[in-house]
Amino acid sequence: MKTIKQLKSPFAFKAPKLSDDHKVERYFKSVPFYKPTELKEMKNLAKKLGVKELAVKDESSRFGINSFKGAGGLYAMGMCIAEKAGLDTDNLTYDDLMKPEVKEVAQKLTFYSATDGNHGRGIAWSASVLGTKAVIRMPKGSKQIRVEHIRKIQNTDVEITDKNYDNTVKEVEQMCQADPNGIMIQDTAWEGYEKIPGWIIKGYGLIVDEFLYQMEDKPTHIFLQAGVGSLAAGIVLGLEERMAPEELPVITVVEPETVACFYLSAEIGDGERHNLEGHTKTMMAGLNCQTPSIAAWPILRDSAKFYGTLSEDVDAQGMSVLAHPLADDPKVVSGESGAAGFAYIYEVLSNPELADKRKELGIDENSRIIVLSTEGDTDPDNYQEVVTDKRWLKD
Repeated sequence: MKTIKQLKSPFAFKAPKLSDDHKVERYFKSVPFYKPTELKEMKNLAKKLGVKELAVKDESSRFGINSFKGAGGLYAMGMCIAEKAGLDTDNLTYDDLMKPEVKEVAQKLTFYSATDGNHGRGIAWSASVLGTKAVIRMPKGSKQIRVEHIRKIQNTDVEITDKNYDNTVKEVEQMCQADPNGIMIQDTAWEGYEKIPGWIIKGYGLIVDEFLYQMEDKPTHIFLQAGVGSLAAGIVLGLEERMAPEELPVITVVEPETVACFYLSAEIGDGERHNLEGHTKTMMAGLNCQTPSIAAWPILRDSAKFYGTLSEDVDAQGMSVLAHPLADDPKVVSGESGAAGFAYIYEVLSNPELADKRKELGIDENSRIIVLSTEGDTDPDNYQEVVTDKRWLKD
């Protein structure tokens, strides 16, 4: 049975003190193979759902690795190498990283990371591009196809552990500590490990630069799926660096109903982050994270207006709607984690029984909504099974 939960944030909005330093834009514009991903306008669907604009930022083409993760990985890894080589990280360019003496430094390093799939693929790809090495470990239950995507990338050692995500992170941290040339590159942060996750978050601001330029007008609402929260935090920081507080869209953080650590933290409402115990499971593999990142939590806590959860059948419906567009709307191949933000708001807008949630969000005929499709068909077999299921084709 399709279920949606929605919680208004119990926390007061706190505008951060930020300056748009253009480091991220300058860095990526120096990368010779960089190009923006598409913003796909669902004009017919927007009209059907009674909103002014519904836009999907399709991250499946980001650097050819079928997800958004390359943006954070390439930026953070570049900053790590630059720091080791004694370069100026405030003005770093890709050409700086390609200098022989810098590549010599990179070749001696190994980057360690835990992943449910996309993050590890982004790190492995970034390592291959920058001439360094990667060691990737994945939690129990990870799909073999996700392992193979990573294993195909040169200079990468990847295995599945017998542990959940949080304990896999701890295992990788121990491996890294035993390597004198090892660097932990994780998209979650904890006490004493915040700088590199901060760079990853910063790198995702690139996505904001692109969609603000691509949209006809500023968005009024954005729905951001969260695992540990790094992408969502990066998008929020990117918006807050580029828009006045009164211009910011209504921000909703979306999670699977079975793994909703941000929702839990907001529900408890004491301002602290809270974790889920045990072995959690969801087909939205990239969102199967039990503890909010210490770097992401305060950003989202102080800026998000709502927290939402969705069941897997809601997510499946969203995947199918994007795969079978209305009239001449563009098709979006969006995987299980990739479709979560879209699936959530599609269910809210299309289900008459959820009119109260639509009203609470402040959505009307003038609303301009953007969501991120953060991955393509990273699990092709499951993707095909979902989007050909006749239950989701009835509309």
